[in-house]
Amino acid sequence: MIERRKIAWVLLALGAVLAVIGSIQDVFSTVYKGFGADLRSTSTLWVTTSNPQDGAVEQTALFAAGWPVVVAAIMMTVAVVLLARQETAFAGRPLAMAGAGVLAGILFLYVFQLRELNELIDSEPPRGAGKDELLYHDGFYLLLIAAAAGLVGAMLAQRRNPEPAVEDEDEGDGVVVHQLDSDDDTPPFGIAIPDDDEREPR
Repeated sequence: MIERRKIAWVLLALGAVLAVIGSIQDVFSTVYKGFGADLRSTSTLWVTTSNPQDGAVEQTALFAAGWPVVVAAIMMTVAVVLLARQETAFAGRPLAMAGAGVLAGILFLYVFQLRELNELIDSEPPRGAGKDELLYHDGFYLLLIAAAAGLVGAMLAQRRNPEPAVEDEDEGDGVVVHQLDSDDDTPPFGIAIPDDDEREPR
């Protein structure tokens, strides 16, 4: 049976890697219609690019969360290293939970902001070519998986494996006393000791 702590290592490391990869992938796009050719604005956690190009090639992302996600990934990676050693596991457990919690919190706020952006787009009246759209890309789903893996790994890391039972070395070395089923009060060597009544002089 695979130990829980090894599963925690794998999930925390997977969450950290996917978080970094997801941050540099396209997370979402907004498609604005009614300007002749559709204007598509695509964002990662770092930059936003427009097609057709409007202004600078790359601009700071609307919801720039690249550095916080990288910090959370580093925290989870360091937690894995600490959890790998029994002597430092006590420090790795809270660090794993902190890193996974930071990543999940960032993603929650990010999703909340995207939801508000989607509601804003839906509230606008459609233009001639159609209605504006908000599209999600691979980076968004990678970040969701990273947050889920990190949280599960952090929770598993908090549960200590049961310590093996230590057998008592002195067990079996004690004196064993056997009791016979007889009510005979005869002591060892077969010499009977008279009762007090028998010792009274006649």
